[in-house]
Amino acid sequence: MYSFRAGLSSHLEVGSGWGQESLRTRPADILVTNWNNGISAAFDVTVASPLNSSTITEAGMYSGAAARAAELRKHTQNDSKCAELSWKCIPLAVECYSAWGPEALKAFSQVATHLAIRGNTSKSMALTDLFGRLSHSLIRANARAILSCSYSHLMQQVDEL
Repeated sequence: MYSFRAGLSSHLEVGSGWGQESLRTRPADILVTNWNNGISAAFDVTVASPLNSSTITEAGMYSGAAARAAELRKHTQNDSKCAELSWKCIPLAVECYSAWGPEALKAFSQVATHLAIRGNTSKSMALTDLFGRLSHSLIRANARAILSCSYSHLMQQVDEL
């Protein structure tokens, strides 16, 4: 919806082949075909936890450390495949507590610019609306994840804390 309002052409779950193999090799959760100067952007969405043992030390020092680590991981996984397809890999990494990675913030700023121009509003208003909707979606996804756990499994995890 936002890509349409921003005048960007997007496609979901874009792979590089057919069948089951494309599901494992697809570098784009969202492909925006007219992103920047004729270059398509392969957005790969990921949620990271700052409580993960590999990032907890850095996450304790600065906000967004787990998201930045997730961005780097996505580049390792997707950059070569995106280069083959002449796409730019842009990870949209967010921490489960709503801290976004720097590449996601830059991409959202660019989307907000398009939204502001097409919607005859300020960039700050477009960005506020965009982050409000993204935060709402993240909260709902976190709630669904919690509710999908069985109660006994959830209590076992609480007891282990």
